[in-house]
Amino acid sequence: MKKEGVKVAGSRQAALRKADGGFGAIRLDLAERSFYRLSILATQINGCVTGGYIHKFARPTNAWKVLTLVGHLGPTSVSEITAHASLEIDKVTRLIDCLVRQGLTVRKQDDADKRRIIVHLTPKGKKVVRQLEQMISTMEREFLIALSAEEREAFYTILDKLQTRANQIFSGKMPWRKFV
Repeated sequence: MKKEGVKVAGSRQAALRKADGGFGAIRLDLAERSFYRLSILATQINGCVTGGYIHKFARPTNAWKVLTLVGHLGPTSVSEITAHASLEIDKVTRLIDCLVRQGLTVRKQDDADKRRIIVHLTPKGKKVVRQLEQMISTMEREFLIALSAEEREAFYTILDKLQTRANQIFSGKMPWRKFV
């Protein structure tokens, strides 16, 4: 079976041809394509978390990402938040502005580098993050309960491998150029 529209270099092309049929085949039909399915899952999960967050806390849509990141990373810069949140820096800045107005975060000048601004959670912000993390943990448990303990361990191992591979091939400036 020929895979049209897919450019792959040398040995990877041979590996794809070998995997074209049977068990372990790389499925490129849209309904079974991993990129598509992972995107659908991410959209469903983000939609549920966002909906719960807006309902419970009446905050801006993606603010939960900023809050959970600052809760996890501790006091951090806007650029670090941007790198982890998969949001543009202007959106992160606007979300932080809103969170500051709501009393959930504060901006402070970095003692080591006066040019950097560090975002901190306020006590009110820490309380919201604890509640948010509890909600997300409940959702995650409910989602992953479909897998046995062994399947969950395999799933996490697979996610680690895929993240490593994604970092190798999808990082840097214009990574898509390798494929067009």
